[in-house]
Amino acid sequence: MNKFWVTIWVLLLICLNVRAGEDFLVDEFLAGKNHPKPEVYNYYNFASTEYIPIKLKVSNDISTRDKRKFLYGEEVNLQVKSNVFYKNKLFLKKGTPVTAKIEQIIDSGMNGIPYYIYLNDFAISGLDSSKIFADYHKAGLNLVYWVYPVKWALTFLPPSGILTNIIKGGHAKITSNDIITVYYFPEWE
Repeated sequence: MNKFWVTIWVLLLICLNVRAGEDFLVDEFLAGKNHPKPEVYNYYNFASTEYIPIKLKVSNDISTRDKRKFLYGEEVNLQVKSNVFYKNKLFLKKGTPVTAKIEQIIDSGMNGIPYYIYLNDFAISGLDSSKIFADYHKAGLNLVYWVYPVKWALTFLPPSGILTNIIKGGHAKITSNDIITVYYFPEWE
């Protein structure tokens, strides 16, 4: 047991001797170059966490089956699902038009990994889009939870476990029944 502790102490002393603060390659690379400091946004009120949840629905269904129809960066039309009130006043009417962009579509993979659709850059008419916090994604049918146990159960028969690799996950679909919630922070500056 003493040999173990002696070995640990020797390794610690060796590691402490390393001079991580002095890197001549970095100093040589940065010599004579001017790197401006990034801008710091000082006017944000970090104490304000008041937000307004806004429930949205898509106007037309979005599906990963329609590969030619929906592309990355394409605009999607949505609308406000119900009236939104803020401080006992009508803030947004039902049916107010909203736009979003398809940020990413991830294809399904082997072993039951599903398709994914990501929506972002929500813009509501009459509201400052920099005060909207939203990130919505929807996945297709996830088959991973039953494919992996079957795969590991079949590993004792050499080629049979590999055959589960051809199973792919389901397509993602956003319908008008799905509720997309975005948050508007009215006190952000």
